[in-house]
Amino acid sequence: MKVKEQTPTVLAIAVKGDKFLLVKRNRKNRFEPGKWGFVGEAIDFGEDVIPALKRGLKEETNLNLQSWKLFNAYSFQFDSDDKLRHAIIVAYICECKGEVRINHESEEYGWFNIREAKGLDLIKGNEKIIADLEKFFDNA
Repeated sequence: MKVKEQTPTVLAIAVKGDKFLLVKRNRKNRFEPGKWGFVGEAIDFGEDVIPALKRGLKEETNLNLQSWKLFNAYSFQFDSDDKLRHAIIVAYICECKGEVRINHESEEYGWFNIREAKGLDLIKGNEKIIADLEKFFDNA
């Protein structure tokens, strides 16, 4: 029987004009290497959500969180090697300051509009988030 793992995570949808920041996971990453996704960070035990969001953005991209707005919450289940994973994701639309410098977890980054993002090889669940962003911005 597979080990079950549940991870609460925050997701930063960093915005610049009509584009969103996506990072490409390092090919040595144990989970979905070489795939594109939003900056995400596991919430440490006892940690508040916004400090985790700030920490993740700073550690992974060197960006400083300036403002944020709750976008949506997601629950995804998927198999990964020897584990059955359940990701609980709280996604925020973020305005950030600074120059992007990715850390060792990623090998590339880019600013993409929704159409461009749909053409990327995405991390599981990110296609749903992009589809929701498309609906949200079409109705805004």
